[in-house]
Amino acid sequence: MIAFTVHEPSEPSRDILKRADEVVFVKEGTAWLALLFPVLWLLAQRMWLVLAAFIGLTVLLSALVLAMGANQEAAAWASFAPGLLLAVQANDLRRWSIARRGYQMVAAVTARTRDDCEMKFFADFADRLGTARDAAVETARAVAPSAPANTVQNSPGP
Repeated sequence: MIAFTVHEPSEPSRDILKRADEVVFVKEGTAWLALLFPVLWLLAQRMWLVLAAFIGLTVLLSALVLAMGANQEAAAWASFAPGLLLAVQANDLRRWSIARRGYQMVAAVTARTRDDCEMKFFADFADRLGTARDAAVETARAVAPSAPANTVQNSPGP
């Protein structure tokens, strides 16, 4: 089973299709592509602050290892450590980054595949929107003042 958290802007669009496009799914667990290609993964996810911190930590750690008198190979291995840390925490950092952009978690979904998770979420999403629309219509009917039966008064003719 795969688990995803689902995030939506704090002020979602009123257009249902645009609102569905704004939804972001973030997988639980290790991001293996972030381990193999950390800089590219961070660029693709538009995680600028995390990218700056990752590069800074990698350079600092390599410089520290070299300053301790280790050889270039040891410094290269030391620069692998931030990548491993990133891979383990990448999706949590992604949640943090999108929260900074005004997104909030609206659901957690589990299924066999990502497609199944998306179908499961959007089926429930459509039901919730329909229920919310029905509740809004009922509220509007209850709150709206009832119109008098005869709003036109007959005036005597000439």
